[in-house]
Amino acid sequence: MRKSLALAAAALAALLLASCASLPSSGGVNAGSPGTGEETLELDLQAPSPTEGASQEEILRGFINAATSPRSNYAVARQYLAPQFADQWQPGEGATIDRFADRDTVRVDDTRLQIDAVPAAELAANGQYQAAQSQAPIQLDYRFVKVGAEWRISEAPAGVLMDESNFSRVYRTHTLYFYDVDFRFAVPDVRWFAGRESVQTSIVRALLAGPADWLDAGVVSAFPEGVRLDPDAVPIDGGVADVSLEGVPVDDELAAQRMRFQLRESLASVPNVDDVQLSLDGTVQTGPLAFTAITDPVADTRAVVYDGTSFGRLAAGGGEIEPIPGLSDQIASLLPTAAALAPDAQAAAVRSVEGDVYRVDFEAQPVRVDDRAGLIAPAIDGQGYIWTVPAGSPREIRVTGPDGSAVAITPPWASSGIAALELAPDGTRLIALLDDGATSSFVAVAVARTGDGVPQSLGTAQLVLAGETGDAEDVSWLDQTTVASLTATEGGSGIVSQVLGGLATRRDGPAGGIQLDAAASPREYRVLTRDGELETVSGVGWQVRASGVRFLGTQLAG
Repeated sequence: MRKSLALAAAALAALLLASCASLPSSGGVNAGSPGTGEETLELDLQAPSPTEGASQEEILRGFINAATSPRSNYAVARQYLAPQFADQWQPGEGATIDRFADRDTVRVDDTRLQIDAVPAAELAANGQYQAAQSQAPIQLDYRFVKVGAEWRISEAPAGVLMDESNFSRVYRTHTLYFYDVDFRFAVPDVRWFAGRESVQTSIVRALLAGPADWLDAGVVSAFPEGVRLDPDAVPIDGGVADVSLEGVPVDDELAAQRMRFQLRESLASVPNVDDVQLSLDGTVQTGPLAFTAITDPVADTRAVVYDGTSFGRLAAGGGEIEPIPGLSDQIASLLPTAAALAPDAQAAAVRSVEGDVYRVDFEAQPVRVDDRAGLIAPAIDGQGYIWTVPAGSPREIRVTGPDGSAVAITPPWASSGIAALELAPDGTRLIALLDDGATSSFVAVAVARTGDGVPQSLGTAQLVLAGETGDAEDVSWLDQTTVASLTATEGGSGIVSQVLGGLATRRDGPAGGIQLDAAASPREYRVLTRDGELETVSGVGWQVRASGVRFLGTQLAG
């Protein structure tokens, strides 16, 4: 019996897909009232109602399949529940995403079935996605009761159970935005919501509740604690989302402007929303939106390289190295082995041939900032702080400011080694590739700063990203939400790119890949090999664009 229910569910799922061919592309984990506005080109999985005389196994199978359709607050799924439980079940509490082939069903007694599911990921009630950290099965209990002559479910776990293939069809990503501490950058926070009904309400609720746990230490919100959505819905009329908030002061024009911008950017992915009307304690905020923050920092997409003699930007044709005024000569004088440029290219962090890390400012002599042994390639953030750490002491991060003052920062990880780290362009997040010998792990953490931008600490929670078997080599920010890691594999290399709070994709890299860099888009990479060849993606393969390169430098967008 353990496999029979799973096999039958697969057959029913295939039938549902063939008959309805409908899937949503946006919506909310939290159920809400139907939204307004035109229907978009989105499709929903259609689920049948319970059939007369269905067995407990058939009822359970139908319920799980019906829960893939959030339409009308999961109305069809609730038909499989006993009347006294139908209103108590809380599908908006999140989702367990499992591997369908590994799902087993076990009969516990005459009125109880148990599903053993191997989790691939979990989704919190606020739409936060996290890949599973364990492959141990979880047990989900379902109890049954007769309602008249028909079996119905009287107890079930909160949330929904969904296999990987259906998850990406039912749930869609929406990017919420918060701010760095000085409100210069709008920082993305990717969430997942199901269904297309009132997704705008789910987004605003999540926005008011605050950032994802792992991001919380590094960002701020324009919305004060205690603010509430009243009424608890966001109607759309003529392309304008109407957001009415209570518990917010109405006499701070700058704060109101920041709220409007945060709402507008967070609702930008909702179909039929072109603008936002914000009311604070009943007062409509009028006038043009004058406040703005950077959502997509811009960087020079040319590769930064050192060939043993010259340091600078590689020309588009892959031939000449164009010097960076006020920096290239000073950097080259150190016989560098690694370098990172500040966003404005007015400063750099450089590891010399001896292994020490120096600060190089525009038209200034290099200044040593760290002489510890075994330092990995340094990073520099948008505020000019240089980040250094020894490969064998991954918890001993040192951050040195432009004035030479240094602070020790202890990260939340407990790894035995670190291969690479890099700061996000907005300075609120840090990614690191940790090396424990035979395995590597890829993590993201928030960077807590003072109001003046001075790094204070890293968040205690970390977002564990998709890893890859092999030797840890390098990491890179591909854009504001997408990161990538490079590992050396037997006879080649592997690249994992992942949206923070989203799904990961893998592809083979060139043989001998040791450094990774973003190119013109998140789907493009540059990889430097041990032979000094700089290769880029060309179709399904890799093409050499330059030779004789000693290392790739990094430069943040700004």
